[in-house]
Order: sequence, then structure tokens, then C-alpha cells
Amino acid sequence: MMASLPVAHLNQNWVVVLLIAIVSYALVRYIRSPWRKVPPGPRGLPLLGNVRELADTRWLTSGASKAAYGDIMHLRVPGQSVIVLNSQKVAADLLDRRAAIYSDRPHLILASDIYTGGMELSLAPYGDQWRRMRRASHEALTASAVKRYQPVQTKEAVILALEMLTDSTNWAAHLRRHSASLIMSVLYDKPTTERADDESVVKINEHGMRLMLITMPGSNWVQIFPWMRHIPSRFAKWKRTGLSWFAHDSDMFQGHMNHVRGKLALGMESVSLGATLIAHQKRSGLSDLEMAWLASAMFVAGAETTNSSLAWWLVAMLAYPDVQQRAQAELDAVVGRDRAPTFSDLPALPYVRAMVKEIVRWRPVLTLGIPHCTTQDDWYEGMFIPKGSMCLANLKPCNHDVEVYGADAAKFDPARHLDTEGRPKQGPPDTKTEGHVGYGFGRRICIGRHLANDSMFMAIATILWAMHVKCAKDEHGVDIRVDEEDFVNYELVQRPAPFKFEVTPRFPEALTILTEERDAQR
Repeated sequence: MMASLPVAHLNQNWVVVLLIAIVSYALVRYIRSPWRKVPPGPRGLPLLGNVRELADTRWLTSGASKAAYGDIMHLRVPGQSVIVLNSQKVAADLLDRRAAIYSDRPHLILASDIYTGGMELSLAPYGDQWRRMRRASHEALTASAVKRYQPVQTKEAVILALEMLTDSTNWAAHLRRHSASLIMSVLYDKPTTERADDESVVKINEHGMRLMLITMPGSNWVQIFPWMRHIPSRFAKWKRTGLSWFAHDSDMFQGHMNHVRGKLALGMESVSLGATLIAHQKRSGLSDLEMAWLASAMFVAGAETTNSSLAWWLVAMLAYPDVQQRAQAELDAVVGRDRAPTFSDLPALPYVRAMVKEIVRWRPVLTLGIPHCTTQDDWYEGMFIPKGSMCLANLKPCNHDVEVYGADAAKFDPARHLDTEGRPKQGPPDTKTEGHVGYGFGRRICIGRHLANDSMFMAIATILWAMHVKCAKDEHGVDIRVDEEDFVNYELVQRPAPFKFEVTPRFPEALTILTEERDAQR
């Protein structure tokens, strides 16, 4: 008769079998896990993941990230997968062609839920409220609808040119005033041409600054530890502050809309986005509060971006004087020197129009766009993109893609948007009619792009018609060359590093003609 094995020995065998089963199961799960096939990316730090890489804007946007990891890259931050799209093709394949699952926004608890009460269009989740707000703003800002703003765009361009001619050293302040006054006029029929520090503009800019700060990855703990949202307000100062700012800013935005309502009630005409929203309120189904926040979103999105694009355009004029000369020759041939440019000249100024396309291509100011978010798991060329991933279109590498724009993609050259006879040509297939992807992709493409294009066209045409933009000189009379690659981050916006330049009138009558134009439009 066989001797029975000791109970302790049997227990050890079962433990070994159990451990083998657990390890085998874990190994099978690991082998089958789609997470093994996420796009390539840097390893990152324990716990913090790739927070450091995500914060390094120069590494991300310079093309170094694309050189290291290819057209699609995966970063990890606490609680979030980040997919960076480094080529125009990949970005269009996902954000355009698969827009049904790539049109959501990351859930930003503090920025979207608390600070803006879910009313900020650029951060709103892909749902009914977003559709209603998007539809209402889109109808008011189509290519044909924005033509009604051309008189104010012309007026503001003339004022900007006068400011530049008489005081070019304060060019940055002039650009800020111009962009703010233009947007306030378009939104509320409330120009601020007399003061650079208009209180209403300062307050909306402060709102935009706060919003950009708390939107940036890693800027607040509740985004890293979402359970914190359940902390009662009395124990969470950050929540009380956010709710307080929502109430404060809601009152401010509704006050601007009430300014429009007051004019309409008096029977006065108001050519403004606010007036359009009010007139179509019943059809759009938007509440008064939703309309107020929708109009404010246009200011936040438009003022700083237009301002920064014009600053980069000045850099281009200093770095590429031959481009400036060609545009001025076109203006002389079409406009002459006895009047300032108007929108009626636009069809006959293809090179100046191409400048607008090229500045947005060459230096997209929202270099990483505004994040998209996936609503379900997806696969792309054998790579796994998890549900809930934050997807960033790396716009500068996309716009400098040598496979799309040629070996000179990094150069500022408006002629790339023209055919051999100098006429506008159709842009690359994934750029719609813009010739670049600086305005974003899919269902989240910039609503105000037609307004921005018109505004920049008129500002650029008027400045170039009136003056030469030249490099400043040092104490020895030598040109101070501008560094076209240097920039500073203004939260989500990339601006050129500070620089100086000089302007001179192109002909003696320029200042007089601009002054007469300004006075006639008052």
C-alpha cells in the first residue's frame, strides 16, 4: 500500500499550480493586450509618465519628435493617453475621415465643467449643446456671411497702418488693440479704437488667460485625480474659485449681449454676431446664457490668434524682403498710390491673398491645436489608439511636411499657393481650400477662419501699400536680423520672440491718404 503524501506537500503543489495558472493567464492577457501596440513614444518617468515631454513645446513642434518617433506618437500622462499626430496625412486620416469618433474633447473637469459651466464651445463635449452652438455660429460666420464685416475690417486696417507709421516702436500694442477692437466690433458692435487698455477688453483677455492656464496639461490636480471633483466646495478653494469666476464671467458676457439688445430695442442697426444670434435665437434654441458664452468664445479664439499671426507676418517681412517687394509691386499695379486698398481689390491681389495662407501655414500659432478625444477604441496601420485618448495635431510639422510642400517647406513663400501664371491654385487635398491645416480638422475646424482670413488680408494689404517694413539697425548702422525660429509661448499660443524693426512711408502722400480714410469712416 502506497504511503500517502504529507498534507503540507499537497498544499505546496497546489500553490505552485495556482501560481503557474496566474502567471500563464497574465502572460496570455499581456500578449493579447492591444496596449502592447500603441504608437511608439518616449518611455517617460515613473508615475509622471511623459509630462516632461508634453511640456517641452520646442521638442514637440520643432520636428524633433517626428524624427524620433514617426508620424504618430504615444505619450502617457497620469490618467491619460496622448496621441500626437505629426503628419498631415495621419491627422487627416483620423480627425477628418474618422471624425465620427475623433470629434470629442477631453473631459477637462475644472476648465469645462466648473470654470465655464460647460458653455465654452471649444471645450464642449460632442453632444446636443455643442451641435446647437456650433450650428448657430457657423451660420453667422460662413464665407458669404462675414462679408458684412468688411467695412469695419477696412476701418481697423487703416487705423493700424496709421499707428504703425507714426509709432512703430509700440507695434505689439498696436496689434493687440487692432485685434481686440476688431473682434469687439464684430461680436458686439462695440469698437475700442480710442483706447489700447479698454476695460472690457482687459477683462475678456483676463478670462481667456485664466482659461488657457487651467486647460494646459498638468495645470491642476483634479485633472490628474478626477475623484477630487466630488470634494464639497467648502473644502475645495479651487472649486469655489472656479464657480465664482463662472458667475462673474457669465454676468460680463451677458452685459455685452445686453449692449446689443439695447441698440436693437432703440431701432438702431447692429451689424454684429451678437445681433445675428439674437435674431435667430428661436431657431437655434440657445438660451441667453449660451448665446453670451458663444459670443465670448469667438473673442477668446480670435483676438490672440490674429494678433500673433500678424506678428509672425512682420517677422516674415523682415526675413524675406523679396516677398515684401513682390507684394508691393502687385499693390502698385492694382491699387496705385492715390487711395488705400479695399476689398474690391481682393480678386486682383492673388499674391497678397497667398501671403495670408502662407503665414498660417508657416507659423500656425496654436501649434498643437485644441485636443480632440476618441470616443471608442480604434486601430490605425496596426497601432492601437485607446478610447478616451487625447489627440493632438502637431500643426507645424503637418504644415512643414516636405512630402506635401516640397524640400523648401520651412521657407516662407506665398508663391507656393499660386500656379505658374500667378493665379491661385488648389491646395493639397487634405487642406480644404486653405492650402494648410493651421485651422484644424474635421468637425472641430475653426469656425472663424473666413473672418480671420479677411481681417489679415486687409491689414497686410494696407500696411504694405503704405510703408516699407525694414530691419532695425545697431549702433554701427548694421541691420539687426530677426531670428525667424525664436518664439515664446503665450500659454497655448506661440508668438515670435520680441524683435524690433523700422518703417518708412513708401511715398509722401501715404500718411495723408490714410488720415483722410480714417476720418471719412468715423
